[in-house]
Amino acid sequence: MTTVALGQIVVDTLVQGAVIAPLTMGMTLVYGVSRFANVVQVEFATLSAYGTLVVGSVVGGGLLLDSLISVALTGVIAVGLYYLVFLRLLRRSAMMALIGSLALSIVIRAFIQTVAGPDPRQFDLPLERGTELLGGNITPSVLHMSLISLGSVLLVLALLRFTALGRRVRAVSTNPELAAAAGINGRRVSEATWLLAGILGGIAGTALAVSTEVTTGMGFAMIIPVFGATLLGGIGSVGATPIVAAYLLAAAQSVPLYVNIGAVFSSDLRVPLDYRPAVGFAVLLVALVVRPNGLFGSAVRRG
Repeated sequence: MTTVALGQIVVDTLVQGAVIAPLTMGMTLVYGVSRFANVVQVEFATLSAYGTLVVGSVVGGGLLLDSLISVALTGVIAVGLYYLVFLRLLRRSAMMALIGSLALSIVIRAFIQTVAGPDPRQFDLPLERGTELLGGNITPSVLHMSLISLGSVLLVLALLRFTALGRRVRAVSTNPELAAAAGINGRRVSEATWLLAGILGGIAGTALAVSTEVTTGMGFAMIIPVFGATLLGGIGSVGATPIVAAYLLAAAQSVPLYVNIGAVFSSDLRVPLDYRPAVGFAVLLVALVVRPNGLFGSAVRRG
């Protein structure tokens, strides 16, 4: 492997991780507090990306301001969905909430396609020349958004680690009955968790749209990598492990693209870009079979 290929793997890991990490953290937070895998988490990315386009047509404050408004609105929508849909489903069972999230995911995509149409869109970005980073190539806009995404998940991690809200979230995630007995308002914790999940999903959508394009299926295309990273990090584990798992999975998806697997047979054979999602499937399968409790430790105990 050449130095250029190694550098590009690092760059691709940074870019892919900027999408997978916030989605994984959002899904992990919701699972930790609400006890189900929220498929709609990936649709928050799609909602926010299209929301940025809408806000841009109305406000026109530039990508940064437009995306900030859209991300905030996505957080509000997430809280609204919790109260209107998922709180009622959770009163029945976590399985009902999971099935409901899958159905709602389909509804959201269909609604967006009906309103916006099936054609891909793009953010209004300046024409940029790629710049070298650690031997790889990346445009300034993609680099800035990737670093903003990484900074955002680290900021949420610090919030969970060092604030009173974070202690409440971790308490409810570990033992909701004991947390309630200690006077912690589980409903308020759920509100904050869903707000954070929506914001994180919105940030992921912006990062994905900046590096690719805006489509109705952009969020759902990330469902397997996000599930894989969530399982690798230990589902329900509120901490740094989901972030580490997300970037490890991003690296695992990038490496096969630049390794000549045909060198063994004295030929040039590389994995096409279209096969990148297959790595997510493989990691998900391995995680389920080999490390169902997570790559970094045992399962989170509750109750």
